[in-house]
Amino acid sequence: MGKRKRLDLGQFFAVLGLFAIAVALFVAAVLGVKREEREVDFRAEYYFLVRSCESTTAAAVAGTVYGSGGAGVVLDGGEAVIVACYYSVQDAERVQSAMREKGVETRVWTRSSEKFMLKGDSAAFCARVEANAATAETCARLLYDAANGLERAQMSQAQAQAAARGAACSLAGLVQGNEEGFFGLWNAGLVAAERQCREVADGIVFAKDLRRIQAELLCAVVELDTFF
Repeated sequence: MGKRKRLDLGQFFAVLGLFAIAVALFVAAVLGVKREEREVDFRAEYYFLVRSCESTTAAAVAGTVYGSGGAGVVLDGGEAVIVACYYSVQDAERVQSAMREKGVETRVWTRSSEKFMLKGDSAAFCARVEANAATAETCARLLYDAANGLERAQMSQAQAQAAARGAACSLAGLVQGNEEGFFGLWNAGLVAAERQCREVADGIVFAKDLRRIQAELLCAVVELDTFF
């Protein structure tokens, strides 16, 4: 009988040891997930042509800029209003010189997207965040090209409307794919941009409206970290 008891006791400690190992592995796995970090590194740099102003006059300046064909987007803090956004500093400076000749002073405001970390469960969304930024940038570029095409009489109203609808469809597709709550704040911005694109496409398309949506999308891209 004593021998059988010793055998059972040995089996008990063996099972207990395996259980302890399993628990330790589970805890290590959980902690590993919590400690996981991935870097969002979407490289982008844009050149915003802006008019400086005071916060108290920002609305008036925005109205003037929009009325003259510019984007008219007020930057956070109300210290400047976006006239237009460019993908090269040469283009921005060329337009700046042309406006200076007309007596309108502007400055070129360079903005770059910053790398940031996603930690824990959020790290799994790293690739999708970068893909979202890339699509938003593509939509902005589509609107930019359409705005230039209209201004240069190289694009018809029908083509400009198609560009706006194309951007709207792409933005809607992003929102549908971003079902998780993690994308809530970002999705709100996409929905707003999509709605603006559809409204523009349903009427006469003006270059300034396309530039306004483009500016808002690029501002979102360079401020990507604030959404997540």
